[in-house]
Amino acid sequence: MESVIAIHEFMKAHSLTSDQFGNLNFRALVEYWSSSRNTVEITDVKIIRNGYQDGQISLEEGDELVAEDYHLDFTTNYQIYKFSPDDKKLSVSGNSPKMGGKYNVYITPV
Repeated sequence: MESVIAIHEFMKAHSLTSDQFGNLNFRALVEYWSSSRNTVEITDVKIIRNGYQDGQISLEEGDELVAEDYHLDFTTNYQIYKFSPDDKKLSVSGNSPKMGGKYNVYITPV
């Protein structure tokens, strides 16, 4: 439930509007930090806000941000989302062998 509330607070803080299906589509600064690799990139983000996949976040591949090296899709089943009112970032935290253990992704609309 905390992750769903975090998405709602993030939407409200940035006045993000949904498309005709209720989903969010926007450009964002994505900061990706893990023990094995890090990157900062501007890319497209989609957050599904309804139905079976509610809360799924998808990042579009970029120069360094590629599926071969990074997780680009997140769900509330496997990651924890939090919203920071101080810097208005949505954070996604998880743990994966692919990322060398714990990782954090910070999303800020641009």
